[in-house]
Amino acid sequence: MAKKLKGPQIILANRLDDGRAVFFTREKTWSCRAVDAWLAADEQEQQAALIAAQQDEVTNKVIGIELISAAEGPDGPRPAHQKHVIQNDGPTIRLDLGYQAEGAGA
Repeated sequence: MAKKLKGPQIILANRLDDGRAVFFTREKTWSCRAVDAWLAADEQEQQAALIAAQQDEVTNKVIGIELISAAEGPDGPRPAHQKHVIQNDGPTIRLDLGYQAEGAGA
């Protein structure tokens, strides 16, 4: 059974073409940058965002859509859990590898 999350949330998925972690935006597109994500504050907004995002799962653009806990950062939303930060950025030991070595992301 899925755990009920509280507080603001963002939607995370993986692109099917390259497997990259991506975030659903208010423009109903996908971004590699968490700061671009649609920060849904209440359950009604979260469900609306989830329904819109699931359309791209049906058309095989993304897979594994999930709402994740988020916090408002200085530049915009960010994942609240370290697991999702690592999933988005890459390895934490060698900063010259992974997505963080590429800059802002693709």
